[in-house]
Amino acid sequence: MFRKVPDYWETSVYQENAIENLKHVTRTIDELNFSHPKVMVCGRAVSEHPDFSPSFSTPTTNIDSTLYVTVDHSPAYTRFLTRKGDYALSVIVHPKVREKLESMNCNIFWFSLEYLENSLPKLNFGKNSGLAGITLSVYLKANYILLSGINLTGQYEQFLENSRSIFKDIKKQKVKIFSLTGNLAEKISFEDWCKL
Repeated sequence: MFRKVPDYWETSVYQENAIENLKHVTRTIDELNFSHPKVMVCGRAVSEHPDFSPSFSTPTTNIDSTLYVTVDHSPAYTRFLTRKGDYALSVIVHPKVREKLESMNCNIFWFSLEYLENSLPKLNFGKNSGLAGITLSVYLKANYILLSGINLTGQYEQFLENSRSIFKDIKKQKVKIFSLTGNLAEKISFEDWCKL
């Protein structure tokens, strides 16, 4: 979608965005009021998702969620910011993303890539918002994660390598990840998920 922007994947872009966004941090993900054993993480690989709360989703998924999570660093991403609510943003997002959310009176909770030097909570998310939602769930101490519409296929295959190391780290923490499709994690029906 935004990969055609010439400098989209340049590390210097992330760093410039981070420098600007750090000036505006008032809350971090450590201040999220979250104490749930289960969370559903939704992406846009499917158009419909089960009704479950709490749910984390990428803004492009375009559903009501407990928390919207994004790491996207393109100014064009603002067109997907259509819902008021709580947002967990990586410090690498384009400042226009922050500005739009502020103009919508949304609550912003910040986090950072592991390798950037700052005092924000660090997550390993492989520059993908769906993976960020998964690692944020683990960071917030969820025991069970259900993936809906997070497949990492097609244009998202580029994130598969990072997902393997992320999932390996999650497994060490004894967090169980399930998927409605069986892609990326053990397949489970929504009914069985609700029984956990």
